[in-house]
Amino acid sequence: MLLKKPATIAWMVLLLSFIACLGLAIGTPLLVRWYLGNATYPLQVIIQPRGGIVGIQEKGRGDVALLSDMREVPRQSRIVLSSADAEAFLLFYLPMRPDTPVGTLQLYGETDLTFLSARTPRFTTHSELPHQLVLQVDVSRELRVNLGGDADRTSDLQLQTPHGAVQLEDGSYTLAVDQDRTEIIVRQGRARIPDPADGALLSLVSSQRVELTDAGLGEIHIGGQRNILRNGDFVQSLDPHWTAYVLAKERPDQSDGTVLRPPDRDVVTFDRTGVGHIELGITQRLNQDVRGVTALYVTALLKVDQQSVPVCGANGTECPVMLRVTFLDTQGGFHEWLQGFYYLSGSYSNTCPISICESQPQHIQIPQSAWFAYTSPDLIGLMRERNLTPATLLSVDVYASGHTFTSEVDDVALLVEE
Repeated sequence: MLLKKPATIAWMVLLLSFIACLGLAIGTPLLVRWYLGNATYPLQVIIQPRGGIVGIQEKGRGDVALLSDMREVPRQSRIVLSSADAEAFLLFYLPMRPDTPVGTLQLYGETDLTFLSARTPRFTTHSELPHQLVLQVDVSRELRVNLGGDADRTSDLQLQTPHGAVQLEDGSYTLAVDQDRTEIIVRQGRARIPDPADGALLSLVSSQRVELTDAGLGEIHIGGQRNILRNGDFVQSLDPHWTAYVLAKERPDQSDGTVLRPPDRDVVTFDRTGVGHIELGITQRLNQDVRGVTALYVTALLKVDQQSVPVCGANGTECPVMLRVTFLDTQGGFHEWLQGFYYLSGSYSNTCPISICESQPQHIQIPQSAWFAYTSPDLIGLMRERNLTPATLLSVDVYASGHTFTSEVDDVALLVEE
């Protein structure tokens, strides 16, 4: 017995050593692989106030400090917009790429939200995880979400509302949240919404909207407005509905630039490097009778990556993205509506003062390289304020104007209510 005992112990030690060695040999690579695939680090989050009363309560403690300029937002911080005219951007950046956000939130009106977390994979070549953003939204009159901007990785946003969590993929969305309901409108992309009754996930896709309440999901609605533009999402080539053009080239020796619908992306890009004025864009002829239309809205997704002329130039006509609608009134008079977008500040006015800008647009400053979701005021109402009765919509133009610029547009629509 005494002789067998040491042998038994030795065999047990050998067996345990073998198991441990085998565990290390198999487990260590698996553990390393798991770490490489799941390790994350924080994104940089910036708040940019644009008007009204905008405040921040850092990490949910202390007083709400009023904001007058952009600043970084720590985790667990509360963002409060306290006036009906308040506006702000919440931007999410990769730390090594602070020029292109992977997600943008446009906040309008009275809003109360808390930034919980925003993380991205640490080892990009070994991880398939998306950029992961998490926010809690208690109240928001209007919240526009634009996810995307990184060609190598998608972005996922989880919004925790009083009525349930909403999961959003790359795309464009509009939400409104109050104590009674959360309304979700999918402009482009896919939203996943849990049914409060049983937790089952509902997928909401482009042009659909639904209300989420404590009682459950409401009826899914599609549209509600009619889009009279063709191929405004650019899923097809520009021809035959859109025509590219170049106008008002100041210097013949300079580049014409390019208007391009890339083969691998459903967008239109405007790109030009040079000096001297030029306008290049796309136009769609409509000749649409609108005498029975009660409301008309222009919507678009757009971003500006580069521009050399500050604001929109001395005359307010050189924006790196501009939208134009032309129409005839009931007396046969020709009119146009303009709206421009820019990121580069300067001493020029953001209003187009010259005679061709009869609608006197206030051009809109947006963050550089951030997708911006735009919805115009009711154009029928604006025309009637000028004692005009629109009869025929002639065309819609989307273009870039200036010297050097790079910009993109997507999901352009002309929505009518009858």
